[in-house]
Amino acid sequence: MKSTFKSYLSLILWIVALEGVSTVIGYSTKTEVDAWYGLLNRSPLTPPNYVFPVAWTLLYGLIAASGWIIWRAPTFPRLNLIKILYVVQLVLNWTWTPLFFHYGLTGTSLVSLLLMDIIVLMMICLGYARARSVSLLLTPYVLWILFATYLNFYIWQHN
Repeated sequence: MKSTFKSYLSLILWIVALEGVSTVIGYSTKTEVDAWYGLLNRSPLTPPNYVFPVAWTLLYGLIAASGWIIWRAPTFPRLNLIKILYVVQLVLNWTWTPLFFHYGLTGTSLVSLLLMDIIVLMMICLGYARARSVSLLLTPYVLWILFATYLNFYIWQHN
């Protein structure tokens, strides 16, 4: 019972930590979202602004749960590579927001998203046989960042 409680507590801590960092990063660019982003030519497929925090809150929960599983998984070939890829995609994810919104570097942020797409797809493929739950948890995330890549590409091309 005590072990199960500690396990759930560590999962909650993963989620709170990722959500917390992401919230701080998001709030740090709120002014630019309200001003600069609103003036851009955006894709007709761009969701309303209120969709993004809801989607990202859910996605960061999935990303955190997948990280929690990865770090608790018994050793298997390529697990260390998956851990490295996880950290790299998370750094890219957290740097995208300031690159795009604060600095207005739409081309650089697009490259960041393309790298995230590749890395998350690699994680899904590498983990599928031995950590299938990680692959399943990351599937909505990769679908969202592929869509975000399209939205970023559109902005880069039309502004």
